Amino acid sequence: MLLTDAEIAERSGCSVERIEELVRLGILVRRADGGRFDARDVHRVRLMQAFEDAGMELELIARGIATRKVSYENLGLFLPEPAELSKTYEELGTEVSRSPDLIRRLVREFGLPQAESEERLRGDDISVLVKMLDVWSDAEDDELARLARAYGQNIRKVVASDLGIANQTLFARLRSRGLPEDEMREVAGELGLRVVRLGEELMLWLRGRHLEHEIFSATVQNTEEYLQEIGIAPRRPPHAPAIAFLDLTGYTALTEERGDEAGADLTDRLATLVHEAAQPYGGNPVKWLGDGVMFHFDDPSEAVRAGLDLVEQTPAAVDVRARVGINAGPVIFRDGDYFGRTVNLASRIADYARPGEVLLSDEVKERWSGDRVRFDPIGPVALKGLRGEVTLHAASRLTGTGTDPRP
Repeated sequence: MLLTDAEIAERSGCSVERIEELVRLGILVRRADGGRFDARDVHRVRLMQAFEDAGMELELIARGIATRKVSYENLGLFLPEPAELSKTYEELGTEVSRSPDLIRRLVREFGLPQAESEERLRGDDISVLVKMLDVWSDAEDDELARLARAYGQNIRKVVASDLGIANQTLFARLRSRGLPEDEMREVAGELGLRVVRLGEELMLWLRGRHLEHEIFSATVQNTEEYLQEIGIAPRRPPHAPAIAFLDLTGYTALTEERGDEAGADLTDRLATLVHEAAQPYGGNPVKWLGDGVMFHFDDPSEAVRAGLDLVEQTPAAVDVRARVGINAGPVIFRDGDYFGRTVNLASRIADYARPGEVLLSDEVKERWSGDRVRFDPIGPVALKGLRGEVTLHAASRLTGTGTDPRP
């Protein structure tokens, strides 16, 4: 599709004068047949805006293009043809019988890169928003915003990580091969396409696998609750999951000593350790906290076992020691995260623990089922930000010497 100056300006969210400036600099080139632009040149216009937002002068980019030291000819290979602007927020709101302010809110929550001054939505955005508002027609505005936020934050993180890792590894190695510039662009373009297409396939495949697991889990829970309501199944005591926090001691000092790159490498190694040590016990890493991790365990006893493994294995794996705090009790699950007093107390217990320690609450000890673990009482102690004192216990292998109670 070919676009006029006005059309490419509109789709790019800029003025016609801006298009003329980019033509003058040699960044945009008109097609010989009629002086129009390829629709994919919209991506190039938006890229130039990104350069300026980052503080780079377009004259420098133009010089690189003129000397063929830089090229963005492959840009359109990785991105779809830009959709044209369509309905306004007000028009779409009227069509779906929802507030225009809600539409704006959803666009923000999805993290779509759209300027506040833009009053019209892209056609491809509208298509998805209409379907979403149809399927979730009974949802309140806040519920829709939560859904959009969950997709926006997580998908953006996946995409950014995918391209970031590829650039640091695959493309860095490709650049080091010293290929001629034309051959480099061709090889990089083919590799980029394979990376992008695999990323799409990975997201669909992994979504399907996780969906399968979550559907089974929800079905089991809902069926049990229904059978209890109609009197077929007996009611069981409430199930109390465990929340655990792992905190690295010495992470900041190590980063200061060895640099940010070493800190990032430590985080990667910690991620590998976390999955290998926690998953056999049913532990699910909920979120990363820079120098630590928050976990969810269905079984508090398994949380203790995983915690002991983690503090024992961390020094060799990541060069620093770890401490773990565990609590059990009711939690609120929302948008892939857990909230509530149980979570807050687990975090404070981890803060109180010493390097190499696994500390836990009475609630965890009371639910312990197993052997070969010793519990030494500590406390009662006052934890920062919490009312009252809490009795804690230090877990250790049965063959160990235990932990001395603290003053």
